[in-house]
Amino acid sequence: MIMTFKDLVFEERFDGVQALVSFRNGFEVSIVRHGASYGNDKGLYEIGVFNAAGGMCDPLGWGDDVKGWLTPEGVETELKLIESV
Repeated sequence: MIMTFKDLVFEERFDGVQALVSFRNGFEVSIVRHGASYGNDKGLYEIGVFNAAGGMCDPLGWGDDVKGWLTPEGVETELKLIESV
Protein backbone atom coordinates (compact mmCIF):
# COMPACT_ATOMS: atom_id res chain seq x y z
CA MET A 1 0.00 0.00 0.00
CA ILE A 2 1.42 3.37 -0.92
CA MET A 3 0.21 5.82 1.70
CA THR A 4 0.75 9.53 1.65
CA PHE A 5 0.20 11.97 4.48
CA LYS A 6 -2.84 13.30 2.60
CA ASP A 7 -4.42 9.82 2.86
CA LEU A 8 -4.47 9.97 6.67
CA VAL A 9 -7.82 10.67 8.29
CA PHE A 10 -7.29 12.77 11.40
CA GLU A 11 -9.92 13.03 14.10
CA GLU A 12 -10.00 15.41 17.01
CA ARG A 13 -8.54 13.70 20.07
CA PHE A 14 -7.15 14.90 23.36
CA ASP A 15 -6.31 18.55 22.70
CA GLY A 16 -5.25 17.89 19.10
CA VAL A 17 -5.60 15.31 16.35
CA GLN A 18 -4.98 11.59 15.81
CA ALA A 19 -4.97 9.24 12.83
CA LEU A 20 -4.71 5.45 13.03
CA VAL A 21 -3.24 3.17 10.37
CA SER A 22 -3.44 -0.64 10.49
CA PHE A 23 -1.09 -2.79 8.45
CA ARG A 24 -1.38 -6.42 7.31
CA ASN A 25 1.75 -7.29 9.28
CA GLY A 26 -0.22 -6.74 12.51
CA PHE A 27 1.14 -3.32 13.42
CA GLU A 28 -1.11 -0.35 14.08
CA VAL A 29 0.36 3.15 14.04
CA SER A 30 -1.03 6.15 15.90
CA ILE A 31 -0.08 9.52 14.44
CA VAL A 32 -0.77 12.42 16.81
CA ARG A 33 -0.24 16.11 17.31
CA HIS A 34 -1.43 17.44 20.66
CA GLY A 35 -0.19 19.44 23.62
CA ALA A 36 1.96 16.61 25.03
CA SER A 37 3.32 15.20 21.75
CA TYR A 38 6.95 15.60 20.77
CA GLY A 39 7.21 18.43 18.23
CA ASN A 40 3.70 19.81 18.66
CA ASP A 41 5.00 23.28 19.46
CA LYS A 42 6.63 23.31 16.00
CA GLY A 43 3.57 21.86 14.19
CA LEU A 44 5.21 18.44 13.94
CA TYR A 45 3.84 14.94 14.58
CA GLU A 46 4.58 11.99 16.85
CA ILE A 47 3.93 8.34 16.04
CA GLY A 48 3.58 5.27 18.21
CA VAL A 49 3.42 1.65 17.08
CA PHE A 50 1.26 -1.10 18.56
CA ASN A 51 1.73 -4.83 17.97
CA ALA A 52 -1.05 -7.31 17.22
CA ALA A 53 -1.63 -7.84 20.96
CA GLY A 54 -2.21 -4.09 21.41
CA GLY A 55 1.03 -3.31 23.26
CA MET A 56 3.35 -0.50 22.26
CA CYS A 57 6.48 -1.69 20.52
CA ASP A 58 9.61 -0.46 18.75
CA PRO A 59 9.87 -2.46 15.50
CA LEU A 60 12.40 -0.07 13.92
CA GLY A 61 14.86 0.24 16.80
CA TRP A 62 14.12 3.86 17.73
CA GLY A 63 15.05 3.17 21.34
CA ASP A 64 11.63 4.45 22.49
CA ASP A 65 7.96 3.56 22.10
CA VAL A 66 7.31 6.73 20.13
CA LYS A 67 9.08 8.87 17.56
CA GLY A 68 8.38 12.57 17.48
CA TRP A 69 9.36 15.75 15.68
CA LEU A 70 8.17 14.32 12.35
CA THR A 71 7.19 16.38 9.34
CA PRO A 72 4.43 14.99 7.12
CA GLU A 73 7.18 13.56 4.88
CA GLY A 74 8.83 12.01 7.93
CA VAL A 75 5.54 10.38 8.90
CA GLU A 76 5.25 8.92 5.38
CA THR A 77 8.80 7.53 5.59
CA GLU A 78 8.19 5.87 8.96
CA LEU A 79 4.87 4.38 7.79
CA LYS A 80 6.58 2.80 4.77
CA LEU A 81 9.30 1.34 6.99
CA ILE A 82 6.82 -0.05 9.52
CA GLU A 83 4.70 -1.56 6.77
CA SER A 84 7.75 -3.40 5.38
CA VAL A 85 8.82 -4.98 8.71
